[in-house]
Amino acid sequence: MTSEAKFHPTAEQLGGFARGTLTAGMDVVISAHVELCADCRSRIGSLEAEAAAEMLQAVPETRPVNKDFSSMIDSIVNHAQTQADEQTSDPVTEIHMLEHSVRLPKVLAKVASEGLVWKKLAGGINQASVTLDDQTQCEFLYMKPGSQVPVHKHQGSEVTLVLDGSFSDESGHYKQSDFVVRTANDMHQPASEEGCLCFAVLDSPLTFTKGLARLLNPLIRYRFRRATAAASH
Repeated sequence: MTSEAKFHPTAEQLGGFARGTLTAGMDVVISAHVELCADCRSRIGSLEAEAAAEMLQAVPETRPVNKDFSSMIDSIVNHAQTQADEQTSDPVTEIHMLEHSVRLPKVLAKVASEGLVWKKLAGGINQASVTLDDQTQCEFLYMKPGSQVPVHKHQGSEVTLVLDGSFSDESGHYKQSDFVVRTANDMHQPASEEGCLCFAVLDSPLTFTKGLARLLNPLIRYRFRRATAAASH
């Protein structure tokens, strides 16, 4: 399933992933990209080694081994094993799109196994939202062949991982495993000729800037607040 990506997470994003300082939504989308991208797997290995070295340097050499700390680590490992044992025997591994199926990266397969409810949006777009943390809006997006999203901008950042097919906007053409980052400085109109399945993470609601789509902005802001509020309860 590994393919050659042309667009990757920023150095800051990869560093945050290696150190465990990102939101759950960002961790998931970067983890999925890393599974698909050999180059980023290599970079993450080096960054994690650096992070581990920094942690070891921060611990005084004379500090004795804390038995409670060791017990805590054992508990975390055992808890993770228990969760794995409790997983369903038939987890979701693929998403079916039109006449073919898309095999998901492991972390997204786990997310999808919690259940996806697809909703039809304007412009030939289908969306299935998932709740991962209280700071981001996360969703699977399927763009039907010939579809396009209305022109929009972002108040913060949007990360889109291409899982299958391709899409284009004013800045380029993106294929499987590409990790597309958009910020508040960007305005774009994604479109897909062949169809495209993506996973997106937003830290703020998007804003449509042209046409009747602007009437949807209050609803989009409401959905973002609802998505993040649901994760905090």
